[in-house]
Amino acid sequence: MVITRILSIFFFVVAIGLAVVLVNNIKSKVDEDKRIERQEQLVINKLQMIRDAQIAYLAANGKYTGSFDTLLSFIDTGSIYITQRTEHIKQLAYGAEEITVEIDTIGKVAVKDSIFVVREPLLNLTDGTIQDLKISEGSVIQKGEQIATIVSNKGKSVKLFAPYQANVEKVFVKEGEQVAAKESIAKLSFKRIANISTLPILPDSEKQFSLFAGKVTKGNVVVDVFEAKDTDPINPMRRRNKNENALRVGSKTEVSVAGNWE
Repeated sequence: MVITRILSIFFFVVAIGLAVVLVNNIKSKVDEDKRIERQEQLVINKLQMIRDAQIAYLAANGKYTGSFDTLLSFIDTGSIYITQRTEHIKQLAYGAEEITVEIDTIGKVAVKDSIFVVREPLLNLTDGTIQDLKISEGSVIQKGEQIATIVSNKGKSVKLFAPYQANVEKVFVKEGEQVAAKESIAKLSFKRIANISTLPILPDSEKQFSLFAGKVTKGNVVVDVFEAKDTDPINPMRRRNKNENALRVGSKTEVSVAGNWE
């Protein structure tokens, strides 16, 4: 009887231990999957920026570049031209139309101030009156900083906080003004990347993305292509067959600027 009780206690303790080990293993797997997902999103963010820079470079130079030095120099000093398309329709005999398209260059904007800056409206939360407005044009707001107080039509005060660190480019309201829910209070902007020179570097690594630019022939037409690729995938599944499934954007052989995560 005593031996049976001892064995029961022993197996109970073993079962508890195995359960703890199993739970810890599951938690470790979940934590690792989340870490990989976060890291891959950082890689994707950079690949998207490389793609945007390459598309702008193609528009300005008629080809892609396979050099990060060249691409970074373009981002730092290059410009994107703003064009305006106008169609002129001339009525011809028998009801026919002649359409002439005129494209005019009306200005230009720096690459680093356009595709590398995100501009978003700051929306009001509820119908009411603006009180205690704390922002002004040209100011910098920090994430969680109070921006204003909205006194609703029912007399309830609602505080509006900054969703992220940003520059205030434009303020559309004044204290005491009536505002509607979802009305834009201000236009905010923030940089997609703090330091452009780190664009070629893999997140949390000293290694770089690979960058290729070339030409392919499709239907007797020579087309420019590029590919940017993660050279050190954190996901074990992507490291198989010499990084065959590594995150990448563009293609060396196809006319595409899509990412393989899309």
